[in-house]
Amino acid sequence: MTRRPLLALALLAAGCPAPAPPPVPPLPVVIARPPVPDAAPPDAAPLADETPPKLRLPKTFVPTLYSAALTIDPGQPTFSGTIAINGRLTERTQIIWLHGRHMQVEAATVGGTTKLAVTPRGDDLLELRAEAPLDPGAIVIDLEYTGEVDRVNTDGLFEETAGGAPYVYTQHEAIYARRTFPCVDEPDSKVPWQLSLDIPDKLAAVSNTPIASELPDDHGRKRVTFAQTKPLPAYLVAFGVGPFEFVDAGKTKSGIPVRIITLAGRAAEAAYAAKVTPHIVDLLEDWFGMPYPFEKVDLLTIPVTAGFGAMENAGLVTVTASYLLLDPKHASWSARASLATGIAHELAHHWFGDYVTMAWWDDIWLNEGFANWMETKIVAKLEPAWHAELGVLDMRDTALQSDALVSARRVRQPIESVDDIYNVFDGITYDKGASVLAMFERAVGPAVFQRGVRQYLAAHAYGNATSSDFVAAISAAAGRDLAPQFASFLDQPGAPELAMHVTCAGAPRVAIEQHRYVPAGSPAPAAGQPWQLPVCVAYEQGGKRAETCATVERDRSELVLPGKTCPRWLMPNADARGYYHVALDADQVTALRDEAWPLLTWTERRALVFDIAAAALQAKLPLQLALSLVPKLLAGGDRFAIHDAVHLMRALDADVPDELRAKYEAAMRATFGPGAAKVGLAAKPGDDLDAETAREELVGAAAWSGREPDLVKQAVELADHWRDLPEAERDGVLAIAADADAAVFDHLLQDARSERDHHVLRAMFRALGSVRDPARQARALALLLDPAVDLRESVRVLDAASTDATRAAASRFVRDHDAELLRRMPSESADRLAAVVAATCDARQRDDLAAYLAKRFTALPGGRRAVAESVETMDQCIARRAAVEPELRAWLGGFRLPRPGKDKHR
Repeated sequence: MTRRPLLALALLAAGCPAPAPPPVPPLPVVIARPPVPDAAPPDAAPLADETPPKLRLPKTFVPTLYSAALTIDPGQPTFSGTIAINGRLTERTQIIWLHGRHMQVEAATVGGTTKLAVTPRGDDLLELRAEAPLDPGAIVIDLEYTGEVDRVNTDGLFEETAGGAPYVYTQHEAIYARRTFPCVDEPDSKVPWQLSLDIPDKLAAVSNTPIASELPDDHGRKRVTFAQTKPLPAYLVAFGVGPFEFVDAGKTKSGIPVRIITLAGRAAEAAYAAKVTPHIVDLLEDWFGMPYPFEKVDLLTIPVTAGFGAMENAGLVTVTASYLLLDPKHASWSARASLATGIAHELAHHWFGDYVTMAWWDDIWLNEGFANWMETKIVAKLEPAWHAELGVLDMRDTALQSDALVSARRVRQPIESVDDIYNVFDGITYDKGASVLAMFERAVGPAVFQRGVRQYLAAHAYGNATSSDFVAAISAAAGRDLAPQFASFLDQPGAPELAMHVTCAGAPRVAIEQHRYVPAGSPAPAAGQPWQLPVCVAYEQGGKRAETCATVERDRSELVLPGKTCPRWLMPNADARGYYHVALDADQVTALRDEAWPLLTWTERRALVFDIAAAALQAKLPLQLALSLVPKLLAGGDRFAIHDAVHLMRALDADVPDELRAKYEAAMRATFGPGAAKVGLAAKPGDDLDAETAREELVGAAAWSGREPDLVKQAVELADHWRDLPEAERDGVLAIAADADAAVFDHLLQDARSERDHHVLRAMFRALGSVRDPARQARALALLLDPAVDLRESVRVLDAASTDATRAAASRFVRDHDAELLRRMPSESADRLAAVVAATCDARQRDDLAAYLAKRFTALPGGRRAVAESVETMDQCIARRAAVEPELRAWLGGFRLPRPGKDKHR
């Protein structure tokens, strides 16, 4: 599954639903039914425990096949279904437990004759009680039921409207299949599914497998029956119903058919997805050394999603429209790169997640971390000019930032409650999982790592596996036991920080100390074990670069460097694949900047800047020493280096005192104005991904953060015809112009109420929410309370707040309207709103906000961890501001404002 940034919100459908049509009798589903054993005599084996399960279902009943027939009419508030569950009883029992949520079971039998009394227990359980005890053996459970079509969440079975037409979709990860089917909704219950859908005859239906038959009835409906699936857990079963359009994308080299399934009237926007998807499958087959393991590849468009961007359902990947459907003439390079990356991620899951599935949610990193790791490999081969492999460092840095919280999860977090399942889809799972894999791939070598992955897949084909199984396969391929090293990263939270110092009394040696990285403001972490990590260092030897590697296993270690001369510099993380922070002193930074820089790769340079910037923001290094690296980054010229240069200086924005704001803006103009003036606001015909992204970064730094007058004026002029601008220009122009010109803001605010293009809406809401005028921001925030505006889109106004004043206003808005917002948003929403409330560095508000968060959000799904992480992030921000403000004053106090008319960059 591809995450969306935080959990998106859903809008409650207005008005009353139309009356449901008369029920249509479902066509019969023929199931082979084994005989039901007679009731056991009184002296038979004791009955299974009847205590309702708290988290996992007992293995008393083990499904072997599901056969479901659902009657679905988009636009109606409910659906009906029958399901036959073949399985076996492992012990004598009178009760069978299934998952089921928000459904009414009208009839239930075993073997078609023995009735079962069905009683809901709690939110997610169905108790099926037989009239008499059932003995172990094969059985078939038949259920007739009705369920709800969700119009708030994009979970379970839900409805959305596009172009005036209703569509029905499913999203079953993580524990939402129970909203569509009575079932065992756990990942290790992995069996074939046989699905039929009774739908209006003018609509189309799609699912995991190809259509086996379509049969009309006499009521203007048809039954669409799909081929039986390979073994799948319930969370990967999917379908959609609506007036779809189908774009044939041809076949892969191995003959797998590929289609893009779009909303009505939007087939032309699927051209890029149709172009790249077959090639992505080919590249994945090459890497895994085996064919695509399912019958087809369909990409299905969903108008809007909340909490996810795409989902890897076997054979039927669902993708939100703003990712999948691109303007065939004006799509930006970044939109194309994002789509290719997302498709590679979801299709990688078809091997890692669908073909071999984790046994339980504590190992979800095996799915998501691996897919994140694989996506960059595939896109790097698909479009070499994009250099997607350099993005691995961004994943690592993002993960290290998530891991900087003492409240951060472990990668392999024990799942002790449903809340723990909601919490696992985060940066620790995705980015830290990917980064740990990248580190161990470098340690054992890419060919060895690939061989281990292939052996793992072969050993667990169409089944389930654990982290231990995966690590055992990599260890076998490497010829050494890697389990302790993996465990030190998977089974404890946080990340190590390594301090390294060279001593040259005798042979050159590197003294290495490790401890958990914790920024100021966080509580002291619990004691943990030393990380066992592969460490590679680069160093100077005879004026050239040398490298050596070792495994660091203790709090204090020593690494002997080959050679006899004392190196003038040391790079503590060669290739920047090591998942750790580096603690550097000023002398080490100076040597790396002045002597080592030409001998370092750009990835190593950027990794150094990440650690140096983090240290400077905590006043552990001089701020001006960190800022001296900005020109060196800008000289790199690619989108990655330019981004890091801009980010280093923009990270200071929130901490600049009001009286120094003018000097900070002048410093931004002086640093980034020349580059912004050179690239300009307008896209050029020969632009590639680097040029497009560099323009966005440089113009944003100079015109938004620095308020460069000429660029701001150009943005306001371009905003007169912003709908004609290419996507790559449009977003930046709108943000700059809406902030600078009240008339542009007013037009955007008015148009946002009727805009239906999701690409455009994202840009409009970001521009409206980022204005620095609190009065304008208040008008934009009012959109969140307008029932005519989709809250899943307008919530971006909250996230876009850009100053202390507007972040405080967004926080107050949530607190003033929390009841209404929570009523209209998905149930697992605590993390997004908690982050908005806590987005402050003001120590005076800290205690009140922490108390409010604990009271309002702790009881929500996933809320306890969301509150803990939001409060700790606020505490770190307060500590960082206090530490860096003297450094900021020293830097900006010595900065001379240019005289009027001299601050131009043409």
